[in-house]
Amino acid sequence: NMQFDNGMELWSSLMAYHSKSKLTGGLEFFGGPHTDGVGTRTAAFFATNPSINGNVTVQRILTPQEYGGIENTLQKFDEKSWDLAFGLRGDFGDKFDWDLTVGHAEYKATRTRPRLDGSAVTDYFLGPNLGTATAPRYLINLDRWYRPLSPNEYWSMASTIKYVADSYVDQANFVVSGDLFEMPAGPFSMAAVVEYTRQGYDLKSPSGILPTNRTVYNLTGTNGGGDRDRYAVGAEVSIPIFSMLKANLAGRFDKYNDITNVDDAKTWAAGLEFRPHESLLLRANYSTSFKAPDMHYVYNEGSGSFGNALDTYRCLSQGFYATIPQPTPPGASVCTGATYTYSVFATSKGEPTLEEETGESFTAGVVWDITDDLSVQADFYSIKLEGAVANLSSTFILDNEAGCRTGLTRTRQPFQFAPGSAFCQEMISRVTRTPAPTEPTERITGVRSGPVNQSFQRVDGIDASVKYRLDTDRFGDFAFSLEWSHTLKNELQTFATDAIQTDFRDDPGNFDFRSRMRASVAWQKGDWRTNLFMTRYGSLPNWQETARVAPYFLWNANVTKKITDKASIGFYVNNIFNNFHPDDSGFNSYPYFWRAYSPVGRTVSAQFS
Repeated sequence: NMQFDNGMELWSSLMAYHSKSKLTGGLEFFGGPHTDGVGTRTAAFFATNPSINGNVTVQRILTPQEYGGIENTLQKFDEKSWDLAFGLRGDFGDKFDWDLTVGHAEYKATRTRPRLDGSAVTDYFLGPNLGTATAPRYLINLDRWYRPLSPNEYWSMASTIKYVADSYVDQANFVVSGDLFEMPAGPFSMAAVVEYTRQGYDLKSPSGILPTNRTVYNLTGTNGGGDRDRYAVGAEVSIPIFSMLKANLAGRFDKYNDITNVDDAKTWAAGLEFRPHESLLLRANYSTSFKAPDMHYVYNEGSGSFGNALDTYRCLSQGFYATIPQPTPPGASVCTGATYTYSVFATSKGEPTLEEETGESFTAGVVWDITDDLSVQADFYSIKLEGAVANLSSTFILDNEAGCRTGLTRTRQPFQFAPGSAFCQEMISRVTRTPAPTEPTERITGVRSGPVNQSFQRVDGIDASVKYRLDTDRFGDFAFSLEWSHTLKNELQTFATDAIQTDFRDDPGNFDFRSRMRASVAWQKGDWRTNLFMTRYGSLPNWQETARVAPYFLWNANVTKKITDKASIGFYVNNIFNNFHPDDSGFNSYPYFWRAYSPVGRTVSAQFS
């Protein structure tokens, strides 16, 4: 910081960060031949060995010793970032303050990992294809199959692949605020802002994992890169209508410059604050919102993913249920096994035609300071979004492809769209199938996913909290807090041709928490401070969508000690009880729990300031 005689202040800040880490992402396995040309893995094939002579599904899991030790299995990350900013602030006379800020930030990361070459590992274990592309036949080398690999053998058909990513942001903004004039109930205040931002990124993955290449065995990834400019102006005013009532009005204009269909947006907000007593506040606010698509939704050059998926069309066409309805029909049977659930390769690509997400929200609530030490607040909110960007899941595509082809839903009820409808044509075009002579129907060889602008979503809910302070001379000062958030309603419409799903809040396929609670206790005495936090996450559907799993509790704590006027030391424990995800016995694929839960157990750290 630097102070000038005229009252202006110049400041600057520089932050730099460097991190190296390594982890094991699991061990590789060979699960079938790597098909040249498309790079997919064939799960089932005909083994011509005299001792087998039939269709097989194989899996050969590697061990750390075959890599040459655990260290050689590790993925390694190197991350660097820096952020430089300058600012100048001052005032215009006695009424207005102004602040000018400019900054630049960059982030760079590299990642390396060992990986098998698809052709090399197929040749090593199976040799050449003695059949056809649609009916593969291999003579398994059983001597190699059943004995351990030497590290030299592994590395003769594997390599270390490298990812490189970087991003940047340049930004500048100018803010001015102050009181325009006095009104009977107080000053008429305003604030205005002018902004400019330029951001970009570049993601370079190894060519062998890209969807158009896929020479690396059983691994896929994505490339992409682009930049975007944004300009914005905005203003806000606070109007004291009379002593107990204040109004707030705000407006903003954003202009985007990139390859999308996003051009500009005008958003505004209006709010009222009514204070009938100095300890009681009633408030309400209405606002509109705008969000441009995330950049990788636009500039993704192509990405892929492997995952187990239910072939819903195969399941329904054989007379089974994909989901058993309640009450259960007589003789109902669900399709199970590798014939119906198998690895599916899905691709996705950026969509420059994406439009912006728009929305509107309404909130109303009360804040009551019951005493100087006890306060409560509660707010109702209702948020509506149109055009929110989301990736279509493979499950969504396959379920609707099956409905369009069979006329049935997962529970064998009549499907809502006609086979020749535009919706059905779109869903069927997203699934690629090839003949599978030994299986009930054609086999899925690809699913084309990708981002779309959803039609509509609405969420209503309640946020509430209670806070209490207890100050004592002998035992120190205590602060208690309890916060609660609960979703009352969730409505969803993916496409304009869909009916609005009014019960999405309780849909067994909705894996968003319906409630969350947070409690904390803080204590301070002299140079000592400590905090205990508890977070309760509400229940979620189980993976089989037949019931709900239990709520999840997470406890964290910290304690700090001021050791001099300029220095302090702190100790932190996250996840005190080493509590992992709730049990869900039906979650039968890695990592065996829903991604909303953290895989990290108890962590302990110290900090000196």
